[in-house]
Amino acid sequence: MEESDVSKKTRENILKIGQCTLDEIEEKVKAFRVMNQHAAKKRYLITREDVYDPFAPGKVIIPKASEIDISVAKLLRRHFKGEHSFKVFQPDEGIVIISDMGSMEGVSLSMDLVTQIMNLGGGAYEGFIDRVDSFTDFINHLKKALFPKLIIIGYIPKERIQSEIINFVRVKKIDNYLRTIEITHSVLKPQSFFPKVRQVPITQEDPKSWGRFVVDIVREYTKPYLIEDV
Repeated sequence: MEESDVSKKTRENILKIGQCTLDEIEEKVKAFRVMNQHAAKKRYLITREDVYDPFAPGKVIIPKASEIDISVAKLLRRHFKGEHSFKVFQPDEGIVIISDMGSMEGVSLSMDLVTQIMNLGGGAYEGFIDRVDSFTDFINHLKKALFPKLIIIGYIPKERIQSEIINFVRVKKIDNYLRTIEITHSVLKPQSFFPKVRQVPITQEDPKSWGRFVVDIVREYTKPYLIEDV
């Protein structure tokens, strides 16, 4: 029996974690040079496997675990077309959900968010998804090993709103290039608290709103690092 289109879709690397086309590599290398001048945590690209010369079988032109800088990108361009895909590593990968679970509303919204995001790619991204209760917790992890590409703001208790806004500003001072989306929910969180952050509404009466949420997450995660934005 042939695999269904739905099954194939769930296994696709829709967030493009661990892979880049040559066009994307060139764009990232240029953007990272600018971003690394201003952010505390550095971004870079590393090859995850040997890159072989397509015109000379068996000849390695870029060894595994090599950093891809502008000169390496130019070397790749001499051998490959822009749409050719490579296995790469970059430190800013993954999604962090900041959503408090100290109340029934918080638990409900947090679990819905975790479930929807865990289902991306058929569950293949489980190791790239984290959840913390607050920006205070996030800052502590950010100063250590955690380095996500996207932050999703879920439920925040009303008594902590001001402190969370202050800590969000602290996060942006550490790294202004972290992408952020705030979720509102017609029942569980009807009001947004971060006006300069992109808002994605979830409506309980509209089950398709979760589907639009997933699409927005994928678009935000995979959008290019535009030089004019950095």
